[in-house]
Amino acid sequence: MNQLVEVINQDVVVQTGNLVVTKTLIGQAEDLAAEHEAFNTNYVIGGRQALYSLLGKIAALVEQFDAAVDKDELLEIVRTQLQEQYGIKTQHNTSDITVLVRYITRADRKTAHVYARAIETARANQIAPAHFAGYLEQAGGVERIRANGVECIDNAVSKPSLQEKLDLTRKYLNARREFPIATVAVNAKQAVNFGGASNLNVLVCSEHEGRYYVLAKLSADEALEKKLVEALAQQLPDDLKQVHKNVDRFYTKAMKKRSQNTLKALIKKRPAVAAGMLRVNRIRSLALAKSNTQSI
Repeated sequence: MNQLVEVINQDVVVQTGNLVVTKTLIGQAEDLAAEHEAFNTNYVIGGRQALYSLLGKIAALVEQFDAAVDKDELLEIVRTQLQEQYGIKTQHNTSDITVLVRYITRADRKTAHVYARAIETARANQIAPAHFAGYLEQAGGVERIRANGVECIDNAVSKPSLQEKLDLTRKYLNARREFPIATVAVNAKQAVNFGGASNLNVLVCSEHEGRYYVLAKLSADEALEKKLVEALAQQLPDDLKQVHKNVDRFYTKAMKKRSQNTLKALIKKRPAVAAGMLRVNRIRSLALAKSNTQSI
């Protein structure tokens, strides 16, 4: 009888010991679950929301760049600083949004493309920067937007975004300022009737036997200018590879002419300043040639 009681007592101890161990393991699991929840709230969700907020601010800055009269010159400065200060070289066909994203985030090419794609998609859907973070949450995040945007049929070139066409159109129009298709001289009296100068104007013309007759001028406000650029962009083909090459080549030629004209005007008005600029340019050219020789 005593032996039986002893065996029963031993069994209770063993069972009790197992019960304690089991409760301890469950407790550890619950502690880790609470730790994971805190991590997910503070770092994963919080970090994602912080990222979306930052991308929304970048999207707002992109709109300011688009509205700037000297947009192309500003972006050229950004590209130069990316390469000279951070060793990040961008291609000629890199979108303006991607250039700005890389400049602000210093992210690698793949990450910058993902962020830029999210901004481009939001803009194409006319999402205001203030609602950008909420839009990304509903869309499933930046990676989901990027994945949804990759649509290739039979290994064909993916359809370009409207924003890419808009950027290319604006770049072309900026270059065309140096090589206009035609010019119209307006005397002082006509200038009064035409109104003040603006960044983009619409000339209402009538055509007869190949000759265009200017009837009136309409200054394009921001809304009308956007519609005009969109109408021109819609005429571009979906395969922009050759268009990019042609526009880039034309833009480089135009910027060279603009620099030469600016220097000529400066020589005429302020020869001493122009001479200093020429010396600086020569020094930069020599340094660049020396650097290229050493790298070879």
